[in-house]
Amino acid sequence: MLKLKEPLVSLIITCHNLGKYLPECIESIEQQTYKNYEIILVDDFSDAQTKEIIEKNFKNRDKFSRFFSCRDIKIIETKENIGQMASFIEGLKVSSGEFVCMVDADDILCKDYLSVLLQAHMKLNVSFVSGAQLEIDENSTMHALNSMATPTFENKDAQYQISSPDEIFSLDFNKFGIKYLSNKKYPFATWLWNPSTSAMMRRSALEFLLKFDNSKNYKTGADKFIFSFLQLIGSSANVDIPVFAYRRHKTNSYGTNALLGDFRYLKSPTVDKIIATNKSVRVDTLNFLLKNYSYFASEINPLNTRRLIFKVIFSFNFSTIKKALKVLFYKLS
Repeated sequence: MLKLKEPLVSLIITCHNLGKYLPECIESIEQQTYKNYEIILVDDFSDAQTKEIIEKNFKNRDKFSRFFSCRDIKIIETKENIGQMASFIEGLKVSSGEFVCMVDADDILCKDYLSVLLQAHMKLNVSFVSGAQLEIDENSTMHALNSMATPTFENKDAQYQISSPDEIFSLDFNKFGIKYLSNKKYPFATWLWNPSTSAMMRRSALEFLLKFDNSKNYKTGADKFIFSFLQLIGSSANVDIPVFAYRRHKTNSYGTNALLGDFRYLKSPTVDKIIATNKSVRVDTLNFLLKNYSYFASEINPLNTRRLIFKVIFSFNFSTIKKALKVLFYKLS
């Protein structure tokens, strides 16, 4: 009987000075229920403490992996701080998976992260799928199973009964919903997903980014460009259950916001960064498509390449305009 192969998933961990969180992140990967994966760790010119943790815990694992319940980790070390986007692309170059995840070193994956996101991909042939997030702090203490920062979060009027602590903090992965996000309805440069770690991306869509050479604009916030581009070429989907824990701490982009990432409570530098990214993502995408027009035309034909260009130019829908006005309002207030 014909046995079909399970797809390989490449988990690319981008790490800059986050060594103290790295062991928990990698442990959560190694506890996945889906086992066909590889780990690629990109150390983006980290501090001495992070390098020591990587050297002690993760280098030369191949010598011992056959004796312990761990596997080899491919480690890439950059010679300067190149940022999140460039680090991810370096990891992508050496990866082998049909599906790829960009994992932040300070996040933790739920045990069915790979299983759930892969199942969503099998149901829908889209560029990427994004799962909901739960919230933890610097000490890995749980703060919320449903984050207000999650685009799919709905504060429904409901009645609850008292549960035991085990029930309160348990995650039921048996049932979940998938929402298809067509690029006809949501064409470009809006935000409909959770951050980097939430997503599993299809390699056949992602490989176009190997031609991208403007990574300096995305030393942080690379997910905005990557997700927008993938949505443009192949749509996406959201899974409505939390698949990873987003860690809020003093040095991450969104900080330790009192109300779990609500836009109204972001600090001014973070708002400025969001505005700058929203401004650059359209221009950078257009330049990317035009500069590599011959490459895209050969891969997806000239007509579809021109369609992508026109989609970027004329993609201002009501949702995008509403969010732009919201950002402007908070900036001026």
